[in-house]
Amino acid sequence: MYFCYTRGVSALVFGALLFLGAAQAQAHALYAAHSWQGTVALVQFAYAGGEVPTYAKVEVYSPADAKVEFQNGRTDAQGRFAFMPDAAGQWRIIMADNMGHRVEHTVEVAADQGSPQISGQNGGKSAAAASPGVGGFSVPLRIVLGLSLLANLALGAVLLRRSQKQG
Repeated sequence: MYFCYTRGVSALVFGALLFLGAAQAQAHALYAAHSWQGTVALVQFAYAGGEVPTYAKVEVYSPADAKVEFQNGRTDAQGRFAFMPDAAGQWRIIMADNMGHRVEHTVEVAADQGSPQISGQNGGKSAAAASPGVGGFSVPLRIVLGLSLLANLALGAVLLRRSQKQG
């Protein structure tokens, strides 16, 4: 009786630890999305948990020279960085905070500088459509994660009741 109870509780605790560990690992993922303010590219950075990397180091590389920085600087207090590209092509932006996190984002600049086209990692969508939702996850992913959490809680309750009935 005692063995069945402890085994069920152990399974429940182990499952909770796995879930919490996965959530903790995902909390440090970085996201980047860009938008245009005239001819200025504005890149917004955020962690999966919704926090923003304040004053993180940013490097911008032009399509003409992928090894020499076109511009460097830091994000502002809201996790944003702006730059004004001077040539068409694929621009590479690298953001690294002081905690070992790093994200690389591309911005495609059209030959017509007056109306740059947004593409790159966003797949041609606008920055608002491609950026993560509240908390860093898109709405469909948040729904799936919520349903998964409910299913895991229900399974834990069933296993706990089963172990209590056997004991």
